[in-house]
This record gives sequence, C-alpha cells and structure tokens, in this order.
Amino acid sequence: MDEDQQADIPVELTYRLTEEDFREALVARSKASATGRRTRLLLIAVFALAAVATALSLANEGTVDPPLVVMLLVAPLLLLGLPRLQARQFHRLAADKGEFRATVTESGITVQSEHSSSTHSWQAAPRYVETTGLFVLLSSDKNASCLTMLPKRGLAGPAEVDRLRGALDRSRTGAGAAVQPAGR
Repeated sequence: MDEDQQADIPVELTYRLTEEDFREALVARSKASATGRRTRLLLIAVFALAAVATALSLANEGTVDPPLVVMLLVAPLLLLGLPRLQARQFHRLAADKGEFRATVTESGITVQSEHSSSTHSWQAAPRYVETTGLFVLLSSDKNASCLTMLPKRGLAGPAEVDRLRGALDRSRTGAGAAVQPAGR
C-alpha cells in the first residue's frame, strides 16, 4: 500500500491516560508555549539571583538571610515539582473517564470516552510536540492553551507511530496555517 492509500485510512488509538502522560504533556507544552518559556526563565533567574545574593551575603557578613534560603529551596522545587503537581490534579479529573478512543483522519481528530466525544478540525490544533511517549497536539495561540494527548502506546504497533506522525505532518499543510511542529 503506497503513502496516498495509507493517508486515506484513519489512525486509531485506544488508551487510558496516566499521570505520567499529563506530566509529559505539560512539560512539552511549557517548552512550546511563550508563557511556559517565560515562567521557566523567571524561576531560573530567581534561583540564580538568590544564589548570587547568598554568596555575597556569606562573603560580606558571614550569614545568610532566611528569605534567601527559602528562595534557594522554593525556586527549584517549583521548577521541577509544578508539572508533577499539575499532572496529578489533571489525572484525578480524567481518571473516571475510562478508556479513550481517538481517530485521526485527514479532516481532524475525534476523541471519545465513556462519557463524552469531541471532534476537532486541524485548525484547532495546527501544531504538535512529539515526546518519548506522546504526541501532544497544541492550539495555535502563543500560550498553547488547548492540548490533546495521543499516547504512542495506544497505537496498534510501531508502524502506526510513523503513520500518525505522517498524518500530523500532512494536517499542518492542510490546516491553512504553516505552523511547524513545536518540537520532537
């Protein structure tokens, strides 16, 4: 079967979302969105400034003010822990949805669970990020406010990963916006 014939066949996924799926998707989204990049840079800057202030305080006075110690502890915890805390919250909300079935076609994507069904055209998610375990579809706004997760484990086999990637790449050209993938 050639590529054109395969393009006409929908790619189907069946999966249950895990806490790790949410964490991976949120980290990918933060790297692909302007707000996520700014937040990460701000936390790194706060940590760096607190480290410099601590070093200067130790060199000049021999003591460290408690707020500096707190900033040195909290900034890395936020940077590393926030995606995990958010993922836990999102997973709790999605846990009762059961098994998901997604169908990716040339016209868009349909995601169904035991309780709901939604269909999105490619204009709603013109870019994506590929991570180790997921394809994360993102909205076109600068903050990537909407995302759809497609776990690779939900595909029928390894060859389906390439078919899904191809469908997502083709959808970008048909979506009316020449948005490149957010990253791989």
